[in-house]
Amino acid sequence: MEWNIDPVALDLGFFQIRWYGICFMLGLLLGAMELPRALKRRGLPEEHGSSLTVWVPIGMILGAHLVHLAFYEPRSFIDNPRRIIEIGLGLASHGGGLGVIIATYLFTRKHKADFHQYLDVVMTGAVFVIPAVRIGNFFNSEIYGRVTDVPWGVIFKRHHFTQPRHPSQLYEALIGFALLGLTIFLEHKRKGRLRSGALFYTIVTLYFITRVLIEWVKEYQVLTPSFPFTMGQLLSLPFILFCGYMALFSKKHNVLHPPDPAPEDTKSDDTKSDDTKSDDTKSDDTKSDDTKSDAKSDAKSDAKSDDDQASEPAQ
Repeated sequence: MEWNIDPVALDLGFFQIRWYGICFMLGLLLGAMELPRALKRRGLPEEHGSSLTVWVPIGMILGAHLVHLAFYEPRSFIDNPRRIIEIGLGLASHGGGLGVIIATYLFTRKHKADFHQYLDVVMTGAVFVIPAVRIGNFFNSEIYGRVTDVPWGVIFKRHHFTQPRHPSQLYEALIGFALLGLTIFLEHKRKGRLRSGALFYTIVTLYFITRVLIEWVKEYQVLTPSFPFTMGQLLSLPFILFCGYMALFSKKHNVLHPPDPAPEDTKSDDTKSDDTKSDDTKSDDTKSDDTKSDAKSDAKSDAKSDDDQASEPAQ
């Protein structure tokens, strides 16, 4: 299969609309529509959804751009500082994930909200961006794979390639759709059985594990082919270790164990227990009163009997 699509969807001369931008904005739009619903399901303020649609994309884009420059174009900070403000020209998904975490932390700190609870909310929206961005990469004929002889190999004509390569962008797009489906399942079918933060840490761990696997068929980036790992794999490792630990071994955010009972439920049980004790006490008091009443009645009866005997004439 040959691929030679123009990355520019609409050229107005003074302004261009690219397929990548369309895909990216579509992912953001779908995510923004999901955020208020995710907040409502958790009983959180729905108006926070509009604020998060600003905080999260800014953090995502800035983080993705700066991390790209730091690890893929480190010399640009010295040789071409203008690249720092050329936001959008070079984005790294690792930086996007880090930017989302930082933006969510700052937002929850400002509003004095539960950080991990909002991480789960943000993930329900951010996951839409993953497949959308990879489809945009395919339209741009970028982040392509290595030379291959598989039947579905793609020849990217815009780079004047003559040999088919792995369409690694589509591989990652399919993984993104799978993660989207898993997120929807966990959010709607398992939400009440998941601890705070478990959804976020699970999806991030799975994403970067698959990212490591996909890197084996992607073209080497930055590092030389003689090095056994790519930059993408090295940057994925901290996410896998930290988020994997939080999802599988932490006590507060473990995806394998259901959340502890809510304090209200425990309080309700205690109240019921107290009510039962109160009823038992009342019952005992009633029994005690009955016993006293019987004793008084017997005493009166005995006294009456004595009087009767005293009143009889002597024989």
